[in-house]
Amino acid sequence: MIFYRSIPPAVYSDYRLYRPLLRHDFQFRCAYCLRHEYFLGGEAGCAIDHHHPMSGDYARPELIAEYTNLYWCCRECNENKGSSWPTPDEHALGYRFLDPCQPNDDHDRHLDVQPDGTLKVLTNAGQYTSDTLRLWRAQLTHYRAEMLRCQIEIQEIRTRLADKNLPLARREGLDALLVQLSKWLEPPVFDRPRHDSNTI
Repeated sequence: MIFYRSIPPAVYSDYRLYRPLLRHDFQFRCAYCLRHEYFLGGEAGCAIDHHHPMSGDYARPELIAEYTNLYWCCRECNENKGSSWPTPDEHALGYRFLDPCQPNDDHDRHLDVQPDGTLKVLTNAGQYTSDTLRLWRAQLTHYRAEMLRCQIEIQEIRTRLADKNLPLARREGLDALLVQLSKWLEPPVFDRPRHDSNTI
């Protein structure tokens, strides 16, 4: 999956003010594990990640409010990533974090999802990202398997619905099931309530 950035309507010195735009640009999904906010407890289950870290040996504090360095991220991936960054030697060998805002870093080019939800690593960048963020964790494996199952079932339903001789009652049942499954792939979005309009 590749994410496309909007042009911010204003330049902010406080990176937290980009939060609404980041949510939208990242389609309400974690940039790294791709889970939708819906499965993370809503908006509050996500955080703003600084792709280049703000601390550690390879800190880039000058990028703290640079929009192109900000990523929408689930709290667990954000905590696992921390201040990690590849050494120059690692980077020379292709070990780095995937940047899902770059066309060459489409997740599918680096990590192949297997039917059971496990990941087959295809590149060194995929390996570094998967190992550092622990994309092999059990709940992610289960999530990916369920999403893949939904995608396959949706395709099967669409194939059945293409049959012009399908009885009306059966067609209506399949249509309803298609709507339900589609909601799991693109679930609703809920904004967290705020007591103070200035709260980020």
